[in-house]
Amino acid sequence: MKKLIALLLCLIIMCPVFAKNETDKNEFSITYGQITVPQAAYVLGGVFGAMFSLGHFSFENAHFIGGVGVEYVHYVNDWLGFGGAVLCDYVTANAVNVAKDGTKTPNGKFNLGIVSAMPAVKFAWYNREHVGLYSKLAAGAGFTFTNQSSDTKDNFAFAFQATLIGMDFGGDTFRGFAELGIGM
Repeated sequence: MKKLIALLLCLIIMCPVFAKNETDKNEFSITYGQITVPQAAYVLGGVFGAMFSLGHFSFENAHFIGGVGVEYVHYVNDWLGFGGAVLCDYVTANAVNVAKDGTKTPNGKFNLGIVSAMPAVKFAWYNREHVGLYSKLAAGAGFTFTNQSSDTKDNFAFAFQATLIGMDFGGDTFRGFAELGIGM
């Protein structure tokens, strides 16, 4: 894991080396997404909890903020850019035990959050004046924090974001975008 983090830090340090080029294009993005890793963990935890407890365990009153982040990309030519992303997400829910008669008893609180920092590479494979298509890959370290009842645990974890296809649209100064991807 230390080798991976060291490699990713080297990639971040190398990005300014590519900064001087014929393409002077920088992108700053504010992002929001749904169906993120913490949300998937909540859903899978509820499914497996109910399955292995034969329906005697569930989550209630779930709240999701969704994935929120900022990204920066500097293009080294018309189709290749390097940059990074900082993203966060948080999920909270009440854990309950369900008796055979349907009575519910509180069993603590489920909290899961992730804050990640990831270097990224972006491939702009279709560029026109008002629309573009791209793919993107980001990988780095994520700081996860959980709090389930009185047990608190904080860890570093591998974080990634892979965009199979993304579309941006608009003018030179302001553009919107939509992505189909998986990850943080």
